[in-house]
Amino acid sequence: MKTSFFSFAKMFSLAAVLLLANALTAQTAADEKTILGMTDKWMEISKLGDANAMTELYADKATAIFFDGTVVNGKEALRETFKVFMANPNPDDTMELDEKSVRFLDADHAVLTYRMHGTTSMEGQKMDWKAVGTAVLVRKGANWLIELNQDTPIMQMPGQ
Repeated sequence: MKTSFFSFAKMFSLAAVLLLANALTAQTAADEKTILGMTDKWMEISKLGDANAMTELYADKATAIFFDGTVVNGKEALRETFKVFMANPNPDDTMELDEKSVRFLDADHAVLTYRMHGTTSMEGQKMDWKAVGTAVLVRKGANWLIELNQDTPIMQMPGQ
Protein backbone atom coordinates (compact mmCIF):
# COMPACT_ATOMS: atom_id res chain seq x y z
CA MET A 1 0.00 0.00 0.00
CA LYS A 2 2.87 2.39 0.83
CA THR A 3 4.44 1.82 -2.55
CA SER A 4 1.31 2.70 -4.48
CA PHE A 5 0.62 5.77 -2.32
CA PHE A 6 4.15 7.08 -2.87
CA SER A 7 3.96 6.25 -6.57
CA PHE A 8 0.70 8.18 -6.79
CA ALA A 9 2.22 11.10 -4.86
CA LYS A 10 5.26 11.17 -7.17
CA MET A 11 3.08 11.04 -10.28
CA PHE A 12 0.80 13.77 -8.90
CA SER A 13 3.81 15.96 -8.06
CA LEU A 14 5.30 15.41 -11.52
CA ALA A 15 1.98 16.26 -13.18
CA ALA A 16 1.69 19.43 -11.10
CA VAL A 17 5.24 20.50 -12.04
CA LEU A 18 4.57 19.84 -15.74
CA LEU A 19 1.33 21.82 -15.66
CA LEU A 20 3.07 24.71 -13.92
CA ALA A 21 5.94 24.58 -16.43
CA ASN A 22 3.44 24.66 -19.32
CA ALA A 23 1.64 27.65 -17.78
CA LEU A 24 4.93 29.51 -17.24
CA THR A 25 6.11 28.72 -20.78
CA ALA A 26 2.82 29.99 -22.22
CA GLN A 27 3.08 33.15 -20.11
CA THR A 28 6.69 33.69 -21.15
CA ALA A 29 5.78 33.26 -24.83
CA ALA A 30 2.93 35.77 -24.47
CA ASP A 31 5.21 38.22 -22.64
CA GLU A 32 7.92 37.80 -25.27
CA LYS A 33 5.38 38.55 -28.00
CA THR A 34 4.23 41.65 -26.08
CA ILE A 35 7.79 42.92 -25.59
CA LEU A 36 8.75 42.32 -29.22
CA GLY A 37 5.54 44.10 -30.21
CA MET A 38 6.73 47.11 -28.21
CA THR A 39 9.59 47.51 -30.70
CA ASP A 40 7.06 47.81 -33.53
CA LYS A 41 5.10 50.36 -31.48
CA TRP A 42 8.33 52.24 -30.72
CA MET A 43 9.15 52.43 -34.44
CA GLU A 44 5.63 53.59 -35.30
CA ILE A 45 5.71 56.28 -32.60
CA SER A 46 9.17 57.40 -33.79
CA LYS A 47 7.85 57.89 -37.32
CA LEU A 48 4.84 59.83 -36.01
CA GLY A 49 7.05 62.01 -33.82
CA ASP A 50 4.76 61.64 -30.79
CA ALA A 51 6.91 62.39 -27.74
CA ASN A 52 4.04 61.81 -25.31
CA ALA A 53 3.25 58.35 -26.70
CA MET A 54 6.96 57.46 -26.69
CA THR A 55 7.25 58.48 -23.05
CA GLU A 56 4.39 56.17 -22.06
CA LEU A 57 6.60 53.18 -22.96
CA TYR A 58 8.93 54.13 -20.08
CA ALA A 59 8.68 53.63 -16.31
CA ASP A 60 8.48 56.69 -14.05
CA LYS A 61 12.14 56.53 -12.99
CA ALA A 62 13.51 55.23 -16.30
CA THR A 63 16.98 56.04 -17.59
CA ALA A 64 17.90 56.35 -21.26
CA ILE A 65 21.40 56.66 -22.65
CA PHE A 66 21.41 58.03 -26.19
CA PHE A 67 23.89 57.73 -29.09
CA ASP A 68 25.71 60.91 -28.13
CA GLY A 69 26.24 59.73 -24.54
CA THR A 70 23.47 61.89 -23.09
CA VAL A 71 21.97 60.28 -19.96
CA VAL A 72 18.37 61.21 -19.19
CA ASN A 73 16.70 60.16 -15.94
CA GLY A 74 12.98 60.18 -15.23
CA LYS A 75 9.86 60.08 -17.34
CA GLU A 76 9.29 63.84 -17.52
CA ALA A 77 12.91 64.54 -18.50
CA LEU A 78 12.58 61.84 -21.16
CA ARG A 79 9.39 63.49 -22.44
CA GLU A 80 11.22 66.80 -22.86
CA THR A 81 14.16 65.08 -24.56
CA PHE A 82 11.86 63.24 -26.97
CA LYS A 83 10.09 66.53 -27.78
CA VAL A 84 13.44 68.06 -28.80
CA PHE A 85 14.53 64.98 -30.78
CA MET A 86 11.21 64.74 -32.57
CA ALA A 87 10.68 68.46 -33.20
CA ASN A 88 12.39 68.62 -36.59
CA PRO A 89 12.27 65.21 -38.25
CA ASN A 90 14.09 64.73 -41.52
CA PRO A 91 11.81 62.82 -43.91
CA ASP A 92 14.87 61.28 -45.60
CA ASP A 93 16.17 59.69 -42.39
CA THR A 94 15.64 55.94 -42.05
CA MET A 95 15.83 53.51 -39.15
CA GLU A 96 15.25 49.77 -38.93
CA LEU A 97 15.40 47.36 -35.99
CA ASP A 98 16.34 43.73 -36.41
CA GLU A 99 17.88 40.78 -34.56
CA LYS A 100 15.53 41.41 -31.64
CA SER A 101 15.87 39.06 -28.69
CA VAL A 102 14.20 38.83 -25.27
CA ARG A 103 15.72 37.17 -22.19
CA PHE A 104 13.67 36.90 -19.02
CA LEU A 105 15.48 37.50 -15.73
CA ASP A 106 12.37 36.42 -13.82
CA ALA A 107 8.60 36.67 -14.29
CA ASP A 108 8.62 40.48 -14.01
CA HIS A 109 11.96 41.54 -15.52
CA ALA A 110 13.32 41.10 -19.04
CA VAL A 111 16.22 42.24 -21.20
CA LEU A 112 15.57 43.16 -24.81
CA THR A 113 18.50 43.42 -27.21
CA TYR A 114 18.34 44.57 -30.81
CA ARG A 115 20.38 45.88 -33.71
CA MET A 116 19.55 49.12 -35.48
CA HIS A 117 20.67 50.64 -38.74
CA GLY A 118 19.68 53.54 -40.92
CA THR A 119 20.68 56.77 -42.58
CA THR A 120 20.58 60.28 -41.23
CA SER A 121 21.65 63.75 -42.28
CA MET A 122 23.89 65.74 -39.98
CA GLU A 123 25.23 69.19 -40.86
CA GLY A 124 24.32 68.65 -44.50
CA GLN A 125 26.02 65.26 -44.77
CA LYS A 126 24.10 62.02 -45.22
CA MET A 127 25.56 59.12 -43.28
CA ASP A 128 24.81 55.46 -42.77
CA TRP A 129 24.91 54.22 -39.19
CA LYS A 130 24.61 51.01 -37.17
CA ALA A 131 23.99 50.48 -33.47
CA VAL A 132 23.10 47.87 -30.91
CA GLY A 133 20.52 48.56 -28.23
CA THR A 134 19.55 47.15 -24.87
CA ALA A 135 16.40 47.74 -22.85
CA VAL A 136 15.65 46.44 -19.38
CA LEU A 137 11.91 46.07 -18.91
CA VAL A 138 9.79 45.60 -15.82
CA ARG A 139 6.22 44.37 -15.57
CA LYS A 140 3.95 46.96 -13.96
CA GLY A 141 0.51 45.41 -13.60
CA ALA A 142 -0.48 44.16 -17.05
CA ASN A 143 2.10 46.32 -18.86
CA TRP A 144 5.78 46.04 -19.62
CA LEU A 145 7.71 49.32 -19.24
CA ILE A 146 11.26 50.31 -20.09
CA GLU A 147 13.41 50.99 -16.99
CA LEU A 148 16.72 51.38 -18.82
CA ASN A 149 17.42 51.89 -22.50
CA GLN A 150 20.85 52.30 -24.09
CA ASP A 151 21.73 52.60 -27.76
CA THR A 152 25.40 52.19 -28.63
CA PRO A 153 26.85 53.09 -32.03
CA ILE A 154 28.78 50.30 -33.73
CA MET A 155 32.20 51.40 -34.89
CA GLN A 156 35.12 49.53 -36.33
CA MET A 157 37.77 48.82 -33.73
CA PRO A 158 41.48 49.33 -34.48
CA GLY A 159 43.02 46.31 -36.16
CA GLN A 160 39.77 45.04 -37.71
